[in-house]
Amino acid sequence: MVKRDALLELRFENLPAAAVVSCCARLKELAPGLLGAAGLAYDGVEAFGTCKRLALLASGVSSAGGRDRAAAKSLAAVFPRLAASLSSGPGMSWDDSGLLFPRPLRGLLALYGDGPVAFSLGGLKSGRVTSGLDALGARRVSVTCAEKYFAELARANVVVKQDERLASMRRELAALSKRMKLVVEPDEELLQAHLYLAECPVWVLSGFSQELLSLPRETLRRAMKELLFFPVTDQKGAPQPYLAGLRDGVSRGQRNVEEGFRHALEDSLRARLACRG
Repeated sequence: MVKRDALLELRFENLPAAAVVSCCARLKELAPGLLGAAGLAYDGVEAFGTCKRLALLASGVSSAGGRDRAAAKSLAAVFPRLAASLSSGPGMSWDDSGLLFPRPLRGLLALYGDGPVAFSLGGLKSGRVTSGLDALGARRVSVTCAEKYFAELARANVVVKQDERLASMRRELAALSKRMKLVVEPDEELLQAHLYLAECPVWVLSGFSQELLSLPRETLRRAMKELLFFPVTDQKGAPQPYLAGLRDGVSRGQRNVEEGFRHALEDSLRARLACRG
């Protein structure tokens, strides 16, 4: 009996973090029942999400008859039902289909092994094409097969799996602290906040005016946290005139991002100083 992975990807405009989490949970909850009802055996089901896409991977899928064509036909009925199930929560209608999604649906990718799974939803037709990172022009990516989806998206600077994005952020944060010989505070709440804001999270270090360190430490920390920045201290915990932030992209244009982060924090802190005066 031949087993292949089955993949469904739904691409949206920027999704709120809460919507990504709830949609992933719903896909993972409903997929086993729908696959089983369609006569499809499988080894496992996982759901992943970013601010731009939701992905369901059913590994080791095979039909009762053991034929690829039969499995693909069954998936063509299962996938649109799964996608439409995400329309049952709070949302808006973005087209004439009446489906209520948190943000407009922009693309459908559906594969069984290396073969496309054909269906229509919300005025769109499924295929094997998706897009890479927005910051690099959202280049067209034609996915070879379900088994290579994550690797091919990674080459287009998109880390689809949330646990891999989080691990990367933690790893690079530690490396940044080591390079600076300072400490970027690993605020877990902020890391979680960034998890669904970027498909390719990249750390940016920026300095700010030394005079602003005269503010009470908690005022400084509060301002940084409101802007989703990470405080930087020395090895003894004394605040330093630096902040660390995350952007979605690669190193190109980094200086502009550094300046933007610096201005955002300094404007916020100077406003607080003005209120104190």
